[in-house]
Amino acid sequence: MPRNVTRSSQFGLVSGIPQPRSDLTLVAEPASMFAPEARKGQLYIVAETNHDAARGSDACLLAIRTVRRLFYDDPSFSVTASLRKAIIAANRAVYQQNFNAPPQKRAVVGLTCAVVKEQDLFIAQVAPAQAYIMAEGRLRALPAGPGWGAPTAQFRSRALGTSLTIEPDLYRAVLRPGDGVLICTSNLAAWLSREEVTRLLRAAEPDDVVAEVMALCRQHDVTEAHGIVATTFARLSPAARAAPFSAAGVNERTRLVAHAFIERLARTGAEVMWLLRGSDARSAHRRAAAARARVAEEDARLARPHAEPPYSIAPQPMPRPLDLGEPPAAQPREQPLISDPARRPSSRTPQAPSALLGELSYHDVPAPAQVIDLSDTPAQAAIGRSIRAEKRNAVPPTLAGRAVRPFARLGEALAGLGRPRPGAPPRALPRQRRPEGLTYRRQGPPFPWLLLILLLSLVSLLVLYGTTLSRENALRDADNTLALAEQAVAAIREAPDEAAARERLTEAETAIATLRGSGIVTATAENRRRYDELTREYTRALAAIQKQTYFEDLSEVARHPLPGGLFDSVIVPPPPRTVTDTLNFGAMYLFDANAGILYRTPRDGGPIQPLLQPEDTIGPLSVGRIRATAWRVDNIVAVAQSSDGGPFTFYFRNGDRWNYSILAGSEEWGRVDEHFRAINYEGNLYVLGAARGNVLRYLSGEYGNFPLPWIQNDGGRDITNAIDLAVDGKIYLLLPDGRVLVFANTSSGERAFEREIAAPQIRPPLVTASRFFVTGTPERGFIFLVDSFNGRIVQIDKLSGEFIQQISAPVDGAITLEQLVSIFVDDSGSRPVLYLVNGNQVVRGSLPDRPLSFREPTSPTPAVAP
Repeated sequence: MPRNVTRSSQFGLVSGIPQPRSDLTLVAEPASMFAPEARKGQLYIVAETNHDAARGSDACLLAIRTVRRLFYDDPSFSVTASLRKAIIAANRAVYQQNFNAPPQKRAVVGLTCAVVKEQDLFIAQVAPAQAYIMAEGRLRALPAGPGWGAPTAQFRSRALGTSLTIEPDLYRAVLRPGDGVLICTSNLAAWLSREEVTRLLRAAEPDDVVAEVMALCRQHDVTEAHGIVATTFARLSPAARAAPFSAAGVNERTRLVAHAFIERLARTGAEVMWLLRGSDARSAHRRAAAARARVAEEDARLARPHAEPPYSIAPQPMPRPLDLGEPPAAQPREQPLISDPARRPSSRTPQAPSALLGELSYHDVPAPAQVIDLSDTPAQAAIGRSIRAEKRNAVPPTLAGRAVRPFARLGEALAGLGRPRPGAPPRALPRQRRPEGLTYRRQGPPFPWLLLILLLSLVSLLVLYGTTLSRENALRDADNTLALAEQAVAAIREAPDEAAARERLTEAETAIATLRGSGIVTATAENRRRYDELTREYTRALAAIQKQTYFEDLSEVARHPLPGGLFDSVIVPPPPRTVTDTLNFGAMYLFDANAGILYRTPRDGGPIQPLLQPEDTIGPLSVGRIRATAWRVDNIVAVAQSSDGGPFTFYFRNGDRWNYSILAGSEEWGRVDEHFRAINYEGNLYVLGAARGNVLRYLSGEYGNFPLPWIQNDGGRDITNAIDLAVDGKIYLLLPDGRVLVFANTSSGERAFEREIAAPQIRPPLVTASRFFVTGTPERGFIFLVDSFNGRIVQIDKLSGEFIQQISAPVDGAITLEQLVSIFVDDSGSRPVLYLVNGNQVVRGSLPDRPLSFREPTSPTPAVAP
């Protein structure tokens, strides 16, 4: 069974529309343990062409299908040899197709093939192609793109379909858990720098890498892109390796044992099937395997260069003459075979011809054969005759004699116990003990069972002693490591300043990681208790230094009613102040941006019902796709677009009915992106994403009049990339890197740039921010940044920009913030309540207390119900 497992994810971008699968990519993973993909490895292919999709897709599909079919059909055991043969055959197929097609329909193809076989990675490329490999502690780009100090790869004459001769570039690497590979089309190389690829390939899952690549394409207006991401993971998760006897450790190891047993059972079943097929089928199978082995050996032999003999001008040496021995005349004459004069034939007796060759004459009389006497000796013969005579002359016993005979025989037996027993008669040859079996076969010495038992016992004792000694040493090392980790955590409290505390926190983290990797933490109950206490103390120090806190009462309040549906935002109405109709204040409003549907549900949980959705009829109008939602004084409002690129309509509720007003000038906005925002503040409507580099404002009740650009002086700041908007009397714009730009009315009446709030310097660093929420008045309050990549909320002060805390879900909690997209903060109570949109669910949790200094003792924050 392979030690690692590989998971992959593919992506495609066609005309700017993301696709979960692409026709220009191929992922060949094994469907079963007997599939060809399990024998030769998993195959990943990405193809691209220099023409449009309609013209080059046929050539790309032909190349991909040819490579897959010939790679798995090739009997060679070499992955690189099979890849090379398959790519050469694909080049011939594409060239033949171009040869038979008119010039306007010809296309050439670039190809990247990756094969993952156990822990080995094989790459074969025909430019143009692009691959990024993170393996063996290094990051490589194949070929190096513009962000790596090399020019952009262009279509050259060596692409598939340009000529009959092609030679792919081959690479090989070893993958370990955590390593990954990204193969994509070459048009992405201009935007994938070394830092960007490092950030992508260090993501937790391949799907996260695909999401980041799609965001990168949208950011740089890339409309066509295709690729595959593959990442190698250990078969056991970090939690299972850290705690072997935990639920995760036992479950994962049980699955591995079951998988190994199933593989062994299937292999045994295959062997039984071969036995049932008969000897002819087994012989044919063995001959086929031997033929494949010979083909592989012949390929390897042909690949080795032939060693030519060194050239010399000297003539060839003459061969050495054969040694035939002495001549016949020098050989001595043989002695006659007949040396007995009595048996030598007489010269007067005629001899047979064979006698001249050394044989005896047929007139010679053979010697008499010796006869063996097997009869008894005279003494034994006399004894036998006397016994037979006694038997003939014996008188028949009487009845009384017959009754006494058993007692007489018993008495004779008892009397004979004291007499010496006669020995065996003398033998001509010594008696030999013959073992069981055929006596004419050679018998070997008896097997030394006693010696084998003693040897096995000695080996068992040595193994037991070595195991015990190793365990004692491991426990001693674990105690030492645990003591060092405790000292490192205790030293954090004694740090002179915060910088030194961060350094000591890093040392403590390294010590705890070393302790966790030892695997002896759970060996004894005392070690487990000390480790749990050490972990709690380290978590307190981490929260104090890095200001890391966790939700203590995180719970789910709503879930999307449709399978696969995702929420985009949530709105919780504030407490009613001057409004008498408070029915709408007891609900919570959820917005699905993908489907363009506005939902309503009770604030404390309950059934979710659509409130406004496309195709609804409001008066004479049919509702289009909803783009944004907001809360306006006493009710929910929505902004929808009638068609793709059409005008926008403002929908507001009057009691239980919807009314509408067409936004003046919105027919010029055209197609808007996912960062389109509409915020209502004091009845005025603020729109982001409609006018480039500005925010539009509609006055309350004047939605039929043209809006005015709110920002008059941007202070030289580029706000075209702003992704979110907030209004509290001032305008707050969120940039992708986490910076916040603040615009306000100046003393001269100009609406201009006021200041910039920098992204906080925290660990792990804030790379991108997806949404934010601003609380309070212009004079006080906080900003909550959403870090979707790390699943956390970052709280900063709105005025000073001071970093307050970073909030995450508990590591061992039932809810994980893996799809965190937006936030809403309800600060109407004594403790603010955070509503988080996490994929298809909305969760709620109280804002944790602000972390204390790392020198102050900490205590768990009591949970407060929202």
